[in-house]
Amino acid sequence: MAADRATELSLALAQAVSGDYHQLLVHPNVDTEIANDKDEPRRALRQLVRGRYKTLEDAPALDRDLRAALKDPEPGTHDWYDAELLAAVHADAVHGLVTEDAGIHRRARWLGLEDRVHKVEDAVALLGQLSFSRPSLFVPSVDDRPLHSLDLADEFFDSLRGDYPGFDDWFREAARNGRRAFVVSDPEGELAGICVFKGPDSEIGLGRRPGKISTFKVAGEFRGSRYGELLLKVVFLVAQGEYDSLWLTVYERQHELIALLERFGFFHYDDHAGERRYVKQLVPGDAGHTDLSPLDYHIRFGPPAVRLVDGQVFVIPIQPGFHEGLFPDAPSQQMSMITPRPFGNALRKAYLSRANIRSARPGATLLFYRSEDHQAVTAVGVLEDSMVSADADQILAFVGSRTVYSAEEVGIMARQGDVLAFLFRQDRFLEIPIRLHELTANGLLAGVPQTTVTAKSSGLEWLSSRLDA
Repeated sequence: MAADRATELSLALAQAVSGDYHQLLVHPNVDTEIANDKDEPRRALRQLVRGRYKTLEDAPALDRDLRAALKDPEPGTHDWYDAELLAAVHADAVHGLVTEDAGIHRRARWLGLEDRVHKVEDAVALLGQLSFSRPSLFVPSVDDRPLHSLDLADEFFDSLRGDYPGFDDWFREAARNGRRAFVVSDPEGELAGICVFKGPDSEIGLGRRPGKISTFKVAGEFRGSRYGELLLKVVFLVAQGEYDSLWLTVYERQHELIALLERFGFFHYDDHAGERRYVKQLVPGDAGHTDLSPLDYHIRFGPPAVRLVDGQVFVIPIQPGFHEGLFPDAPSQQMSMITPRPFGNALRKAYLSRANIRSARPGATLLFYRSEDHQAVTAVGVLEDSMVSADADQILAFVGSRTVYSAEEVGIMARQGDVLAFLFRQDRFLEIPIRLHELTANGLLAGVPQTTVTAKSSGLEWLSSRLDA
């Protein structure tokens, strides 16, 4: 990250925590790390900056299980200090950890803590989202544009140029051949993310119709907006029904991109010409894959891909305003495909309610029923995890930047009693929404859902046909 950009983000982070609600703490082992810095001017500057923040008291120690999960780092080493930072998150001593250290982010994924370990830009985006009570009305754009319309001299392409000798020649040739790209622009119209989808490419020799992603990149300063998930969402939409698999090449050092791909069902297929080839299957085939849980089934083959289980299909009524924030790219909204708020762009989202449902398990199918104006199921999700709590801090730590609600609104809900939090993956939008009369006529609902309800068993066979599940 460039020095000026790092300074800008650090100032933004300090400003975001300057109010009464958030607090920035420093782990005590940072003092030892700074003291060991052999660069005297840098050490003096780090000590000056460190002195502005309070220290985390009684920082949790590494327990035996955590040490084993982190491959038993040697006390006093850099890996040991990193592990102690993660121990504070694991023990819930803090809501999250902010660091640019790629190794810590990799270890966080081992522990399942990736949603609570942030880069600076992610933390700024998260705190910004929690500070507002409603989504911004400004909506940037995502476009399907010809390559020739992009400025190859833009510094956005510098890293690609460095990774791939001959990138400029490839780009110009692809532009002359009419290749197009999905482009995410920032509020000023500058390039923030790009995905070049080549289309059919059988070079990998997998499946009957594999599609290749030629280029995939999000600028570092916009990773907190989850534009990577947005670009994958577009690729999945374009590939649906047209391809039976997707593939792309990455370098082993591209840890963040690999983590994103694996999170959405891509797997390391093989190595070729110094790169790793990652593949995503889109068609289950005839095997049935009964060994996969409903959640793993969705991750492996979706979106879209659901496996309906009796007692694990829930209808969730959602008011139009919250629907527009959570699903800004829904066809009914007539809006751009992205918003500046991270929960709208993500494929992984969260929803909070006061419903009394306690039986939902990972992999459950969630039918989002837009109440009031549409009175229809418009979107489908797959449950990742859930929790019930009346502790606002605990809820915020659980949902992170995924929710439509601000920190203030979460606090109000928590003061009224237990809150049910669902973390889920967006599966699909329904081109033809399922109206209330259709839901009741086919035995899925008894009437208008006033709160989250379990779908009736009598309607599941019909629903499976309706969703082609």
